[in-house]
Amino acid sequence: MELAMELVEDLFKIITMAVGLSSLPTELICHILLFLTPKDICRCAITCKIVWDAIQNSVHIQYKLELYAQGLDATDSTNADSIGIASKMRSLKNLASLWRPGFHVNTVFQDVVTPDEQYMEPQFVKCGTLWVWRMNDLLIRDCKKKTKPPQVWPEHGLFKQAHTHNLTRHSVVVDPLQDLVVAISSPPALTWDDARQDQLVFWVDFWLASSQLPHPDSACTSLECRHTCEPDTYAVHILGRPAICGDRIVVLYHTKHTLGDMFTPHMFIQVIDWRKGHVKRHALRELGEQLYTNLHLVDKRTMLIINSKGYILLYTLQGLDGSPRCRATYLLPILRLGHYLSADSAPILPYCVVYASPSFHGTVAHPDLMPSYVPSPESQIMILEILPISWPVMIVIDMAMFSEKALRSETPVDIPWSDWGPKYTWCFPHHPSHRISVFGSKMAYALPLDHTPEPGQRVEALSPEGNFYIHIWDFNKRLIARSENIHDPDSPEVVIRKPGRFAQSCFDEDLAFNRPYIASVCAEPFSMRNFDRVFLEQDRLTLTRLPVGLVDIQVVSPISMEVGLEHERHREKPL
Repeated sequence: MELAMELVEDLFKIITMAVGLSSLPTELICHILLFLTPKDICRCAITCKIVWDAIQNSVHIQYKLELYAQGLDATDSTNADSIGIASKMRSLKNLASLWRPGFHVNTVFQDVVTPDEQYMEPQFVKCGTLWVWRMNDLLIRDCKKKTKPPQVWPEHGLFKQAHTHNLTRHSVVVDPLQDLVVAISSPPALTWDDARQDQLVFWVDFWLASSQLPHPDSACTSLECRHTCEPDTYAVHILGRPAICGDRIVVLYHTKHTLGDMFTPHMFIQVIDWRKGHVKRHALRELGEQLYTNLHLVDKRTMLIINSKGYILLYTLQGLDGSPRCRATYLLPILRLGHYLSADSAPILPYCVVYASPSFHGTVAHPDLMPSYVPSPESQIMILEILPISWPVMIVIDMAMFSEKALRSETPVDIPWSDWGPKYTWCFPHHPSHRISVFGSKMAYALPLDHTPEPGQRVEALSPEGNFYIHIWDFNKRLIARSENIHDPDSPEVVIRKPGRFAQSCFDEDLAFNRPYIASVCAEPFSMRNFDRVFLEQDRLTLTRLPVGLVDIQVVSPISMEVGLEHERHREKPL
């Protein structure tokens, strides 16, 4: 394949040198470009206007590039002819037009589930499947088929080892793409009598999400995660929810002495290959007890830890056992004094919530989810919701920062906010009642109709008896650049905004942002009564409400603007 690509490139050079690129027919240029990889096509387009114009006039190349942007292999021709090019382009264009300003929605699914207990943990949604851990069971609801009843898992069925070994259940994570349920349980305290003793710190159980049976692709039903410490009595605290990326599961935790006044908590990860049944423990660079620590897997090799000191630590997981290597520490802006102080009077990051797209790496997605469901790897974002006593903020981070620099640093480096914040982030005033969800490069934001938070403003809470509107903000650099190049200020089709300068925030730094983003808002209002959460996916929104004793689930989908393709190929515009 590589040899064929080199021959195509050589042929392209020979032809252009012999007759000149401008002398070649556009159709021939396009035909040659189709043999190149998407990356090579992009390189040619950046350096040559003639190639750029040719790409603009070819729906075939546009489709190939768009599939590449969606994370699909456009060179795979196994089913390339099964759908006509017009149908492919129409599907992609309709997808791009879903979240236009003033978009309308249809309710495609609605159901009310009666919980057995009043207490419930936060809900989660992936691939149209909602799950929530209740007092004594796990509820899984497929939000695509009203006739399909929800699944209810009793606690004793999920945590098989908990009752036998006197363990406490910790968390449950569901990955519908892999039909996988992961349940983690741990003992409340551990005593090491021997420094060489390798002791159980938690159990991990693997189940099929669809049938409550052991997962057939897992090497074992339950897996022991063990740890070695100096002789003493310890408490093991699992931090946050485990992260799943394909066949890799990462669990973050710290150990803490439970006796004596002096202690130094240490942070560790257990890297699990659930398909092979392998597990390996690793110590991390960070020491000290961590509050509100968050873990996110960018991919199977890249891990982010956002801690309570205001740091984002980037690790790469090396080799088959996933040994971590700290590459960089990104520093957030310094908090104003008086917000949150540690025991030594140093400012610490207040309660922080992290929002990012669920992982699709290393999975075999359902055929009906591709390419219309899987988010593009281009311009992925992560959001930090930072909630101090006053002036809370929302920081939107372009994930390209981590992928571009992850492998360049051979020794750990500290990167100040001034070196990365203005280039890779957007920042907005915020209120926790304005619910957030992230999918790919987009975020859904529950706000008043005509109110976009501006820097320096104090954002008020949404009225519990009023209405809110779903705003969709898109931070995709490629889409923004296309929109800016063809943007008509008098056209309502695309609204491009910039955050601007912060007059006041919880940070003791002068913040200014001029990176653009695309904003749109749903035309229909939603009631705040009992509203709890919103979940954005590629072509749908899931809203949940919690009236007393109920879980009300509503799924809405934007009404697509049908895009015709009756024009000839040379009249097609790029997506």
